[in-house]
Parts: sequence; C-alpha cells; structure tokens
Amino acid sequence: MSLKNAHLLLNVFLLAAWGFFLLACRFYWMGNKPPNFSNSDNPAADSPSLITRTLTFFYLPAVNFWLLLCPDTLSFDWSMDAVPLIRSLADWRNFHTVVFYSGLLLLAWFGLWTHRERWNNTSRLKSTTLTSLAWGNLGNVLKSQGKMEGAEQAYRNALYYRSNMADMLYNLGLLLQESNKFSEALHYYKLAIGSRPTLASAYLNTGIILMNQGRLDEAKRTFLTCADIPDENLKDPHAHKSSVTSCLYNLGKLLHEQGHQEYESDVFKQLQHPPKPLITPCAYIRLNKLTEAEFWYRESLRAKPDHIPAHLTYGKLLAMTGQKTEAERYFLKAIQLDPTKGNCYMHYGQFLLEESRLLEAAEMAKTAARLDSGEFDVVFNAAHMLRQASLNEAAEKYYGQAASLRPNYPAALMNLGAILHLNGKLQEAEANYLRALQLKPDDAITQSNLRKLWNIMEKQGLRTTSP
Repeated sequence: MSLKNAHLLLNVFLLAAWGFFLLACRFYWMGNKPPNFSNSDNPAADSPSLITRTLTFFYLPAVNFWLLLCPDTLSFDWSMDAVPLIRSLADWRNFHTVVFYSGLLLLAWFGLWTHRERWNNTSRLKSTTLTSLAWGNLGNVLKSQGKMEGAEQAYRNALYYRSNMADMLYNLGLLLQESNKFSEALHYYKLAIGSRPTLASAYLNTGIILMNQGRLDEAKRTFLTCADIPDENLKDPHAHKSSVTSCLYNLGKLLHEQGHQEYESDVFKQLQHPPKPLITPCAYIRLNKLTEAEFWYRESLRAKPDHIPAHLTYGKLLAMTGQKTEAERYFLKAIQLDPTKGNCYMHYGQFLLEESRLLEAAEMAKTAARLDSGEFDVVFNAAHMLRQASLNEAAEKYYGQAASLRPNYPAALMNLGAILHLNGKLQEAEANYLRALQLKPDDAITQSNLRKLWNIMEKQGLRTTSP
C-alpha cells in the first residue's frame, strides 16, 4: 500500500472516531435516551392521514425551493404549523407540487438527452476519424504499389469523411501532380495551405508547378511566402526546414535564370536563417566570383548536409576549378544520399566523360536512363554520353527512347537520324531526318546530314525521297 493511501485511510478513521465520540457524548448528556419531539415540531409526520402526510411532504420541497428563489415570506421559526397541512387533492398548492416535480423531471430528461447527444457526437467523430484514417492509409498503400487511380479514389473518400485534413489534401495533391494533373494538384495544394498555412511542402510543390507552367511571378511569390513561415509550433520541424530550403533553392535558381544574379546575391546574403545561403552560389558562379560561390556552397551543405542539388552543383564547381578528386567525392555523396535518382548518375557520368573515363561514364549513363526512363532530359543526355563514348548501338537505343518520349521534338528526331546514319540504318535515318525537317524546315544541320545521307544511299543504289 502506498504512503498516500495509508494517509487517506488514517484521515477516514480519525473522522469516524471523532463522530462516534460526539454521538456518545450527546447520548450521555440526554440521559442515554433518544430525543423526544412534540407534535408541533413536525405536524405532517404526526398526522394520522396517509394522504395528508404524502401531499404535505411532497409540497415542502417546492416551498423551500421557492423560498430559495424568492424569500417573500420570512419567519423566525418554521415549526408550529407555519406551513399548513395539505389535507386533500383539491388544495391549490398541489399545483405548485406538480409544477416543481415536472420541472425536475424535465431538467433530468434534458440532462440525459444532452449527455446522449454528446456521446453520439463523440462516437460519430471517432467513427468518422477512423474511417478517414482507414481510407488515407489505403491510399498510401495503393500509391506505394503504383495503383494511382485506386489511391486517388481512396484519398477522395478520406476527404469525404473529414474534409479539413491538411495532410490528406496534400497527399491527394501530390498524387495528382505525379499523375500530371497539375491544375487539380494546384487546387488541392491550395486547400491544404488553407487548412494548415505552415505546410511548407505544399508551398514548395505549388511553386514548382507554377514555375513549370511559366507563371514565374506567382511562383516567386509562393516561394517567398514559404520562406517567411515562422518555424515555431510545427508538426515536423525537420521536414519544414527541408521544404523551406528547397523553396529558396528554387527561388534562387529562378532569379538567376532570369538574369537577376546581383539582386539575388545582394538580397539573400542578408538572410540569416541557415537554409537560405543555398540560393547564392549559382549567382556568384554566373558573376565569375568562384571563391564566394565555393564559400556559400560550404555554408549551404553545413546548413543542409543532405541536400542533393547542392552536392551536384558544388561538385561541378570543384571540377571547374581543378579540384577533381574532391569533385568526385561530392558526386558520389549525392548518389549515396539517393541511389534511386537518375539525375545524380547523369551528373557523375558527365564528370567521368570530361575526365575521359569513357566506360565508367557509359555505365553511369545507362543507370541514369534506367532509373529515370520517363525523363526526356536524362534519357537524351544518356544517349549523348554513350555516343561520345563510341557506344553507338547503346546510344541508338536511348535516342530512340528519347524520341518516343517527345515524338514532335526536332532535336530528338535529328539525333536519332544521325545515330541511325552512323550505324548504317540509312532508310530509318532518312525517315527521322525528314520528320525532323517537317517540324523544323530551316534546320541547317539536319538539311546537311540529309544531303550526305542521300549521297551515300545513291552510291549504294538505294531508293531515296530526294527531289
């Protein structure tokens, strides 16, 4: 038994003992006899009529309650027949009794009804919450399995049961963005922000979509709003910091792509929060201030050591300044941070190509294209690297894949024609050259390549479409 319980039991025992002692003293002083009351002390109890006793005793609480509310009749002694007895049902005071007890019953009923409603509301809320969470979890599972349509419907069902859920709105927006439904994704990201204005990841993805749609001013405002979110009382401070860092990185990239390098470096140098220096290095590179750029890259990585774009761009800077070993270390670190990101292998492969390590570069190119097989830039650059490494058969495969990703892009068709030309597949090469010229009739390189191809085909006796 705990000390606290022992103390409580001791107090109860002392109280009981003291009460028993007082009761014994009273009996002693009264001559060890029970109290004797006169008839006038309680006339109702002394009445021989059952109906009189019943009606009077039911009436007395009503009288006392009325005196509590409105003490209009006062007396120094309520005994001695101060309240006349009620001897029949016809007494008008019975109406007071009925009203009083009806009020008590009504109050009791209202209390029970309120309690039941609260219990029902709580049960409904728990049921709705559980249902919403179940649909949300199902959406996460289906998304991880690549079943995007089922995941989308599950997220929508979750929102039906509980619409004000920032995380669920954000998850649905993310799914729609990955499904290239950008307008719908923007709608749900804005709802998520409305539900939780500190959700930095929603601002980040909103800004990226706006930037890709060419709505650059809106994108800049979104990134800046994200940067100004207070970092107190956050659900996930680490994720918030990462998203703010990415917002600022994209804002810096957008600024220096628009030629605002001086503005960018001057403004963001003054920002004191640790993630914000990530923006300035690219601006310094374009201004040819490589020492300042290197300093800011180090600051960036100190503030955000797992930021992959900073590793890749710093690796490029180190390679540019002749620090090859250190540059390679940063490229490898980027790959280590996310081995599933084809873009990391692509940058490393380009570095290896520049170092004339052709076979290694080719392997990186193949890995990049395999991991990001749906990304045109990655696949197209992989084909370029393989071609530079004289691996023309592999290059042909990836040029063909790039052309299938963008079938109306003249450069993709022209390069596919060129590699087919080199690989001796002349008629296929001709078809791709002609398709490229349909899309871009004044392209001098494609026209020159096509004339050379026709000369070879005529020498080999092959039929051409030459006019």
